[in-house]
Parts: sequence; C-alpha cells; structure tokens
Amino acid sequence: MKRFVTIVAILLAVIFLSVSCSKTVASVDGIKIKQSEVDEYVDIAKSADTSGELASNEESLNNLKVNIIDSLIVTKLLEKYAEENNITVTDEEAKEQLNLIINSYPSEEDFEKILKENDIDREFLEKELRSQLLTEKIYNKVTEDVIVTDEEVEQYYEDNKETQFLVPESAKAAHILVMFPWKKDNSEETEEGRKEAREKIEMIKEKLENGEDFEELARTYSDDETTKENGGDLGYVYKGQMVDEFDNVLFSLDIGEISDIVETDMGYHIIKVYEYKKEYVEDFEEVKDSIKEYLLSLYKNSKWQDFIYSLLDKANIEYFTEIKGSFSSTEESDSENNSENSDEGSTNGGVDESSDKIPAEDDVTKDSNETTPAEN
Repeated sequence: MKRFVTIVAILLAVIFLSVSCSKTVASVDGIKIKQSEVDEYVDIAKSADTSGELASNEESLNNLKVNIIDSLIVTKLLEKYAEENNITVTDEEAKEQLNLIINSYPSEEDFEKILKENDIDREFLEKELRSQLLTEKIYNKVTEDVIVTDEEVEQYYEDNKETQFLVPESAKAAHILVMFPWKKDNSEETEEGRKEAREKIEMIKEKLENGEDFEELARTYSDDETTKENGGDLGYVYKGQMVDEFDNVLFSLDIGEISDIVETDMGYHIIKVYEYKKEYVEDFEEVKDSIKEYLLSLYKNSKWQDFIYSLLDKANIEYFTEIKGSFSSTEESDSENNSENSDEGSTNGGVDESSDKIPAEDDVTKDSNETTPAEN
C-alpha cells in the first residue's frame, strides 16, 4: 500500500510538472498558446546561436520570446482561417516537401545528423513544413487576383530610370594584391609587417617595369585568392564600388596602363585597366520583366499584410505572463486608450503595423523577391 501511495505521488508530481511547463502564455480567440510551444522555438534559437550570447542576455531572450509568441498568434489565426475555408495540406504534399529537403543532403543519414546537431526534432520539422505549406496556400488564395498592368510597369520605369536603371561607369580591371600580414592571420599590426609587404610589392613593380607579364605575376605573387588564378582579373568594376584609394586610381588610368603602388586598408595593390564602359540607362525592354515581377511581389505583399492585419484586428488576443507581445484585442486597446485619456495609438485594434511578426510573402513563397528590379 505504501509503495502504491508513493507511485501515485510520483505520478501526480510528474503531471503537475508537465502542466506547469505547458502553462498558457497567450490566447487568440480562445486558442491557447502553451509555454512548451514557445520553448521549442527558443531551444532551436539557442542551439543556432554559437556565440552563446542569447542564453546569457535576458533582454535578447525576452525579445525573442515576444517574437515567438506573436508569430504563433498569427499562425493560430491562419490555421483558424484555413479550417473555416476548407484549406488543407495533404499528407502527400507534406511528405513531398520533406523529401525535397532530405534529397538536398548527400543521404538521409546526413539529414538526420544535421537535425541532431541542431537539436531539431524531426516531428517538429514536419509540423513546421506543414504549417508553411498551409500558409502558402492561404497566401495564394488571398493574392490570386493581384495583377500588374503594362501601364504600371512603364510608369515605374519612367519614374526610376535615372536612378534604379542607371548603370554607372565601369572599368574592366585586374590587380595584384600584397596583403598586410595582420589581414591574413588577424595578428597584431606591426611596422615590420608593413615593411615586408612594401618590399614585396616593390619587387613585383620592378618586374613589371622590366617587362614581365602582369597576369603571370598576379598568379605567382598576388594574395587575392579569388582573382590570382585568373591573372588578377576583377571583371567590370563600377565607379564607387571600391574604396576611394583604389577607385580614384583605377578611374584615372588609361586603357592598358598599369598603376603605381596603391595602399588601402588591405595592403598594397598594383592595378591594370583593360576597358572602360560609360554610364548608361538600361532599355525598358531589358528590365520590363523584372519590374513586373517586382511590382507583383510588392502588391501581393501589401495585400497579404492587409489580410493579416484584418485577422488580428478582429481577434481577441490575451497575454497571461509578464512577457507581452505587440498585439492586443480591440477591447484591451480601447480600455488602455481610455485610461490614458489619449487619442493616440493603434487604429487596428491594438495591432502595431510596424510589427515584424507579420509573415511577409518571402516567408510564404520561394518565388517572391522583394529586391528592386535593378538588383535582380
């Protein structure tokens, strides 16, 4: 009997601990968000933080928890919307998505190893993939009627052609670099190291003056591992792309001319110019497709943001711990505004429209690209 009582006591203690670890930290329209859900994401973030700063910085950790809780609120609202609108993810779709990830690794064993190294449970990953697929389906439904007209594309080009589509002057160039020793191995800066680098670059300069080939000398002596095998070739360098010391000399050279020794923060350079291209504006035909893609992404993202805000605006959101998120229900927002006797505040039922918890379209679809057309 005594043993039975002891076992019961242990079981009750385990149940108590389980419940306390999974306390409700927030709710949205009665849907609870448990501490255990938040902890899963926190543990993954800590595992990914190789510096260990996250675990030791209470403010950063609390900010992370706020982001996680509010992101889970948005996720719960999307799941609710999906259920109300018969939007589902099949097991086959989830499995296909998981297989795409697994197949990106040399083997499934390598995939499992990465999960283990990052403390990611496979079941958790599968749940996340299913959630992402569901969000993508909702996103596609919400934004399916968004279009970009030819007139809008042309207008964007006309408004931005002298800025976004202006290609600066460029030079096809090569260089030989002798790095300062402390730039190679993060050692202490010394005059002796500077002198050694100077002597080496002067030796190279002398060889050039004696008629030796620039490209061969770059392959032999340059410390720029990226360019040395190609004879120091930098490709086309835009004016203003390099540091001033390099840039000013580069664009002062004649075609075929080799510079004197140039010092930058990295070390000593010798530069050669092969060709110049004047600045020009890209033709509309060259960029119209990228403009249309950019505007479509922009418009879809705007509609998606409005959709998420509309869900939050109608939702009853409550927080139950000292960690409060940026969302609150209309009733709470009104109450706070009345108590402060202030007309300022959110117009979206307490939703902060600058919040970074709203999933942007890039979080939903891999094909979206928010970069400007000139960056594509």
